[in-house]
Amino acid sequence: MSAIPEPGASDHVCWVYDDDADFDEAVREFLAGGLERGERLLCVGDDVVQRMRSDRPPLPGAADLLARGALELLTVAEAYDAAGAFSVERQFAYYEGETGRARDEGYTGLRVVAELSPLAGDPVRRGELVRWEHVADEYMASGSGMTAMCAYRAELGSEALADVTSVHPIVSAADGGPPFRIFFDEDRLVLAGSVDTFSADRLARVLATSPVRPDAAVIDLGLVEFMDVSAARVLARWAHHLQAGSVRVEVRNATPLFRRMWQILALDELVPVSFAGAAA
Repeated sequence: MSAIPEPGASDHVCWVYDDDADFDEAVREFLAGGLERGERLLCVGDDVVQRMRSDRPPLPGAADLLARGALELLTVAEAYDAAGAFSVERQFAYYEGETGRARDEGYTGLRVVAELSPLAGDPVRRGELVRWEHVADEYMASGSGMTAMCAYRAELGSEALADVTSVHPIVSAADGGPPFRIFFDEDRLVLAGSVDTFSADRLARVLATSPVRPDAAVIDLGLVEFMDVSAARVLARWAHHLQAGSVRVEVRNATPLFRRMWQILALDELVPVSFAGAAA
């Protein structure tokens, strides 16, 4: 992705930026899309709050939007630290409540810009942030009415950026983005890109806390470009864990090569998943 997409009902965009001008342009386009859809706007993060309150805010008319409640601003401390330790459960409850409130007040939903570089840069809190991003993606894909653009400074470094960008369906980054992305599309989990020995652990961490239905989990591999033995074993361990809890696992659109690798590794004996779609 090289430009902000047309405003949609379940956008979840990750924007990695180099400088303030790049950030301001992305914020302006994304929030303007929300205004087109009649959404309430929320900006989270110290940098974006400071810029919105400046004499030249990224979004024209910001002062008027603030005055009438169509735009709200929260620093990182106000949004995350005030409630205690950062947790997925607290964030989900907050955004679910804010989305519902926006709809109750006549808006079509809630559009969020979150600049969370301080959290991503903290190795202690980054894992929970990635988990929250993944849970939030499922919430947005479900048609909740919330859309979001998560912004991160390029100077965070490759490891931190790969962690946070990998759980977004749409990514803009100067280096082309993470090796793989894992996100929700309605009732299924979608894996895209390439997973090998060097990125398999990251995939395992995301899958370990991925929301699934009580009775079944579906993962779609139709957008996968490459998967090696390590990646196959990660999927097998994930499926085995779910099946231990009586959750059926379906793998969709796997290539013939992946299915063959699954058999050669005897993973079909360990984990009897069902395969659907794609030519045999």
